[in-house]
This record gives sequence, C-alpha cells and structure tokens, in this order.
Amino acid sequence: LLAGVSGAVALTCPPPGFDTDETNFNVSAYASAPWYMQEQMAVGYLPVEQNYCVNAQYSRTGKTLWGYDVSVHNHAEEKDGKVHDGSICARIVDESKGKLEVAPCFLPAVLAGPYWVIKFNPEVGYALVSGGPPTHEGTGGCRTGTGVNNAGLWILTRQREASENVIAQARAYAVKKGFDVGVLNRVDQTNCSHALPEADVVV
Repeated sequence: LLAGVSGAVALTCPPPGFDTDETNFNVSAYASAPWYMQEQMAVGYLPVEQNYCVNAQYSRTGKTLWGYDVSVHNHAEEKDGKVHDGSICARIVDESKGKLEVAPCFLPAVLAGPYWVIKFNPEVGYALVSGGPPTHEGTGGCRTGTGVNNAGLWILTRQREASENVIAQARAYAVKKGFDVGVLNRVDQTNCSHALPEADVVV
C-alpha cells in the first residue's frame, strides 16, 4: 500500500532569497537618536527578566584597534529596578544593506555576531533588527538561534512609549519577511527613570 502523503509544505529557513530590505542604509542616520526596544526575543545575554526600559544609543566612531566602527550603549532593567548597563562595539560589514556585526569591545571583530537591520523606517520611527538570517524553523515561521551570536529579533522605535500602530507595522513587516513573531516578548517602557531623550517622528 502507498503511504499517505501529507499536504503540509515543509518550511524553508531562512526563506528563499532572504536578505535585508535596505539598499541605502546610513549608519549615521540610524545612530542619530536613541532606540527603544518594544518587543524582543529572549537570547543568551538578554533574558526575558530584563524586559524593562530597554534602550540603546549608537555612536559612529573611527576604526578601533579591533576593527569596530560603532559604539553601542545598552540599558535594560528588571522588574525590581535592577539595572543592567553596558557598552558593546559594532563593525560595519555592508552599510548600504544595513549589515553590521556586534561583540564586546575587548574581542576582535572576527568573533562578532551578525546584527542586520532588516527594515529602517525613519519617517514612522521604527526598525526591525535580526541577529542575521532566521535559520531555525519555528512554530509560526523562521527564527534565529537563542544563544549569543546569530540570535535575536527586535522591534525598536524612536519613541519610548510607542503607539500600538507603529509596533503593529513593524510586526507585520517581520511576518512578511518570514519571521516567527511568536518569539517576541513585550518590553515594558513605563516608569523608566533612566530614559534617554526621544526623537521627533511622525506617527
């Protein structure tokens, strides 16, 4: 007897032809104001317990000894207010495509992991960022790993308390790109005592 054939189509991860959608990305524009994480995937260095008041400030620098071009100041808190604050470095791999690599500044750039800006919408004020291509099959699409390198998915906005419409636009874009948005957890951006200045954007 012939075995029954399932009608389900196997998921290919990353999706065929996957890449960032940036063609004229500018690191200086991206780094011109702070970013506030609204939703993010739990990874090895940023567990869900630290999903409070998460923000980042990027600064373009000259080339460092280890080959980095950008400094990144990260801030996160826990529910009880415990602060996790520190800096890492980034190397520009392909600026026009929004592809960078990040690592602790004391490590040579060859050990850095991918940081891909999948979509940067300066008019609306959001960015969709992934730790490289989503190579793992998830329940609702493709996802990255969950460790340190090749890991993570973030929705960032210029406004600390962003509108639900802006967040929904970023989530829809992630779905369009084949990401499993079920891995995203909401970040609480209320009652933040260490907030950075916000950018003016059209929402």
